[in-house]
Amino acid sequence: MNKLSKTILVFIFFLFGSSGHVILGQLKIKVDNSQIDRSGSNFTQSYAPVLSNSTPAVVSVTTQQFVKRILPGGGNPIEEFLRRYYGYPRLYEPRVEEVPVPAGIGSGVIVTPDGYTITNAHVITANPSTGDLVQEVVVKVSEKEEYRASIVGFDRSTDIAVLKIDADRPLPYVTISDSDNLQVGDIVFAVGNPLGVGKTVTMGIISATKKSELGVLGDAGSYENFIQTDASINPGNSGGALLDAKGRLIGINTAIISQTRSSIGIGLAIPVNIAKNVLTDFVEGGGELRRGFLGVELGETNLPGGALIGKVIPGSAASRAGLRQGDLILEVGSKEVNSVNQTRVAISQTAPGTKIPIKISRDGVTMTLFVTLGMMGENGNNILPGVNLEVLDNKNRRKFRIPADTFGVLVVESSGAQDNFKEGVLIVEINGAPVRSLEDIKENLQRGFNRFYVWYLGKYRFVSYRMP
Repeated sequence: MNKLSKTILVFIFFLFGSSGHVILGQLKIKVDNSQIDRSGSNFTQSYAPVLSNSTPAVVSVTTQQFVKRILPGGGNPIEEFLRRYYGYPRLYEPRVEEVPVPAGIGSGVIVTPDGYTITNAHVITANPSTGDLVQEVVVKVSEKEEYRASIVGFDRSTDIAVLKIDADRPLPYVTISDSDNLQVGDIVFAVGNPLGVGKTVTMGIISATKKSELGVLGDAGSYENFIQTDASINPGNSGGALLDAKGRLIGINTAIISQTRSSIGIGLAIPVNIAKNVLTDFVEGGGELRRGFLGVELGETNLPGGALIGKVIPGSAASRAGLRQGDLILEVGSKEVNSVNQTRVAISQTAPGTKIPIKISRDGVTMTLFVTLGMMGENGNNILPGVNLEVLDNKNRRKFRIPADTFGVLVVESSGAQDNFKEGVLIVEINGAPVRSLEDIKENLQRGFNRFYVWYLGKYRFVSYRMP
């Protein structure tokens, strides 16, 4: 348990320059990236006109599971009376029926008139330990209008899910802004369905941006890059909208940090730019998430800058662009980065095939290299994201000095996304089952938490991995 988790309990509750329409294939998204007024010269006494245009697009999300229940046979009261008091035999066997049971509540935001809706992945997750999804999702658009929604896709590494509402009319939808333009002190509104009481709006400011390494998403390799706000967020708000002073969507409310299980002014929202990328990939990319891949192992540094390159994967985008071990990454795509996580997020949110400038410091000299990003998984076999695996052979046994009586599957390349699976880690067992081939890994990996037994640098140890 890290220092933060010892002192603060973190609860996740099943909680472009001008405006206009941007059409992306099937997606008709309304975008407005104009700046808000930060001059302080205009005092607004009411935000009612702004919110009245946006809040109709925020919906309540109710999820259900179907469980089997045994019901008495027959259903005839006379038969039941005779059986119970006079010992008559049962004429009909008990019936087994599946009945819906509430699984949780949350919120969502409609982003297109034909019903594409963004929410949190954990809102539609029935069992966090296994990752199983709920069986039914009901979306309440208004007091008199609700629909069953289908799950288009979900991404636990960002905690974003996409739903589809099939309505017989165009639905209200929000305008999306650029979450990279946010500043501390900007006024924001949190809209959702807290505690199941119905649509509610709370007001606050942006307290911080780019908050990461809080352990909120839990999985190794997750992309934490939260907006922090003091607008009141409570259980049921998860998946709802964080709006700016113009009523534009800038974030998806996700979690709170609290010792009391109630809001104490530390709410976290996923930037809408991240959510928009997931939405586009699911709808336009055939359900496949396409993340940029640089091909380096990154480490923290005490020097001013984002991340230190510990290794460059041969044949990767980084290798082709001339990045070297020991380079200090300062900017990705002309955006300043100040940590390993910020660097990973910036790369992952850039489309594969995009040529971007990466500013680095090398031996005290600042320079900019242009990199055409690859795609996450292209340098691996995609069993573990960002990791390339090979069955242990004699060459690698000698290279990594692995004992002769030890067998398994070796990590030969790593993007750095999985801290427990660096180059040279030998996977010996998964969930108690021996591993001798890539097929063994595929067969024994299960959704939710997995227990790996590995060899690394002369020592054996157990490591945990959560399979999305």
